[in-house]
Amino acid sequence: MTTEPIEKFPIGLLQKSYKVVIEPPLTLKLNLRSTFINLNLQTFTESDHPAYPCMIFILAFFHAIILDRRKYDKIGWSCIYDFNESDFHVSVDILKSYLNMSLERGSLEIQWPTLRYLIGEVIYGGRVIDSYDRRIIHTYMKEYFGDFVFDYFQPFHFFIDTNKSLKYDYFIPELRDFLSAKQRWLLREANISIEPQIEYNFEKFLPEKISNLFQHNLEKLTVDINQIEYRQMDYQFLSKNVLFNQFFHYSIFRDLYLAYIDQLPLYNPPDILGLHANAEINYLTKTAYEIYSMMLDIQPEQHDIEDSSSREQFILSLIDDILQQIPPKKDLNIIKQKFKQFLTPLTIVLIQEIQRFNLLTSIMWKSINELKQALNGQINFSFQLDEINKYLYHGQIPLLWRSYTPQTKKSLGNWIEHFQRRNQQYDTWINNGELKIINLSGLHVPESYLAAIIQIAARKNRWPLDKVTFYTNVTKWQHIDDVDESIQGMYLIEGLYLEGAGWDIENHCLIEQSNKQLIQMMPLIKIIPIETHRFNMNNYLQTPVYVTSDRRNTMGAGLVFEANLDSKKDLSHWILNGICLLLNTD
Repeated sequence: MTTEPIEKFPIGLLQKSYKVVIEPPLTLKLNLRSTFINLNLQTFTESDHPAYPCMIFILAFFHAIILDRRKYDKIGWSCIYDFNESDFHVSVDILKSYLNMSLERGSLEIQWPTLRYLIGEVIYGGRVIDSYDRRIIHTYMKEYFGDFVFDYFQPFHFFIDTNKSLKYDYFIPELRDFLSAKQRWLLREANISIEPQIEYNFEKFLPEKISNLFQHNLEKLTVDINQIEYRQMDYQFLSKNVLFNQFFHYSIFRDLYLAYIDQLPLYNPPDILGLHANAEINYLTKTAYEIYSMMLDIQPEQHDIEDSSSREQFILSLIDDILQQIPPKKDLNIIKQKFKQFLTPLTIVLIQEIQRFNLLTSIMWKSINELKQALNGQINFSFQLDEINKYLYHGQIPLLWRSYTPQTKKSLGNWIEHFQRRNQQYDTWINNGELKIINLSGLHVPESYLAAIIQIAARKNRWPLDKVTFYTNVTKWQHIDDVDESIQGMYLIEGLYLEGAGWDIENHCLIEQSNKQLIQMMPLIKIIPIETHRFNMNNYLQTPVYVTSDRRNTMGAGLVFEANLDSKKDLSHWILNGICLLLNTD
């Protein structure tokens, strides 16, 4: 049964049929194996370019890598993308077309920039809607697609896993890796020196017909490979190991690659994808949380009398605790009157924030009092009150409250504490004036605060507003008490958390994460407005700052701004690590 449209197949029967969807495997090895098993043997014979079989393997490895990143949730990809086999097959067609075009022009040159653009930007990148995810695709293309993959003196490796007792080497398997000792002896007799990349006994994986085919082809070689000219073409950028492919029928490469894949470990660490080992902890934690949430959802709603009584007592006690935590509404008229003479962009931000905070407190106060009355039998339970009752019992934030609060993944208890800190920050702002050190997680719309800073700088320096931006500088101060100089005229942010990397305060740069430390609190970060034409941070990593670890959704919600972080390593290392800054912890 297939969902492919066929004119002779009755559409009504197809609509009534059950559809079975095959999800891609969850490991690199199984993804690679699935790709080559589904690959037609004829595909390998559609180009005579010596690099064609190797290029197919590189493309398959790239395809498996981007599929495997999906299981690591947001640290792998910010959004869910439907990468599938059709992307791979279309990319193979593009690869085949451009390699054949090179042969027709009498050249073996590979058009790497064109292939990187068509495959990375159009085929796979066409599915990617997040700019930071697209940056990951571009990085993989630069890492895997270039003349360096055929460098004879510096053999290319996707990854070498040295953390295991048995070292696993992920490379491009070539024919030389599958030759037996006798076959290598025949080559040496023909003055051809072909040595394997790694000492694996691949011979035991090969079917007898392939081994015989090797023998038949090798016995015909009687000339030095260095003297061979392939259609009078320039092949200096290709190593002789790749040129060696031309003496064999390319259809055998599928079986050879499957033989290589079969000896790979079933489990692959996240390091192969460029991620830190801590990404595995994130993946397992997410899986456990999903199972726990599912178990809560399937819990029976009916309880016996004793359980119902104890549950109601628990909810009533919780309601009393929450009511004590809800502050009274703040008088906007008094606030406006106080700042009437000093109405700045930041003051407008404060007023807007207080309006939203008052609305939240009103909703909380009203809904929780109605729930208390319903539990006491004074009013009837509505669907909304029943939902609030359920969420409070499970220690979760009711959906009604979520719609009036900043994005969060906190539990009810942690959220109430955060709610109190927000209230304290607003009170400090009202009583002491503009804050020079602010926690952006305490604002409903943190982007408005940053926009206000830009407006102030534009007015002060007489810059055109549309020509002003800002950059960030990570200070040496971990807390407000560490500040040892005047912060007059500065705007500092506290409470940001770094995910996917660590921060070296002394050397002022990104470093590898410590094992089992998933996030790290950053020092105070300075916001510095600047004219757009003077902005140049090419040597810094443009790091996204998100509200929560959910990062940005398909609608773009969740991204606040970009921070500039220094690094001693190549920026591609951190891009593949999927690092970001968060305003809130879970």
